[in-house]
Amino acid sequence: MRIFKPSVQQSAKNLPGHTKLKFRQTGQAAEEELRAKDLRAELEAKERKHFSKQGGTESSFEDERKRDLELLQSAPPEGGARQLIPKAIDADDEDPESSESSDDDDDDDEEALLLAELERIKKERAEDAAKKAREDADAAAKLREEELRSGNPLLAIGAAGGGAGGADLSFNIKRRWDDDVVFKNQARGEPKQQKRFVNDTIRNDFHRRFLQRYIR
Repeated sequence: MRIFKPSVQQSAKNLPGHTKLKFRQTGQAAEEELRAKDLRAELEAKERKHFSKQGGTESSFEDERKRDLELLQSAPPEGGARQLIPKAIDADDEDPESSESSDDDDDDDEEALLLAELERIKKERAEDAAKKAREDADAAAKLREEELRSGNPLLAIGAAGGGAGGADLSFNIKRRWDDDVVFKNQARGEPKQQKRFVNDTIRNDFHRRFLQRYIR
């Protein structure tokens, strides 16, 4: 006795898909890596980078110190740059404490002089920059005033009328671009008739005028 079993069809979507477990690899924020990371240091570094970008420059204290020294060195000699002369020390004075205190005082004085000179140079450069900005603003305002004056015909008439060599100004309307077109004012020659409604496309007024004009 034969038994016939129907064939079985199985969709590909019914097959087992994920047959292997996937574990976190190195660099995928595993728990051990998170424990080993110094998140606070990374956060502080990102904050410093963010605030430095907002300030427009990424500089440290050493960079600012180098810039100040370059600014002092670039100062012109005739601008009153002071030459620092060390204070003479009495050779008979053998007190080490007094010599150390005098050295400290000299260092403080030199630092104060350097800071004063630096502030003076910064102030002069700020004044020069402000003066240049004012001059540029005045020049831009004058240029804009001249453009407005040349664009206003009434002001141009007033400026040209004062001198003998002024430019001739005319307010004649220029010819339109469509003055010589073929189909301009085609409806002028048509007779003015009272509009009426005729429910016949052959006997209405438009059809009669068309036949009278083109067929007859």
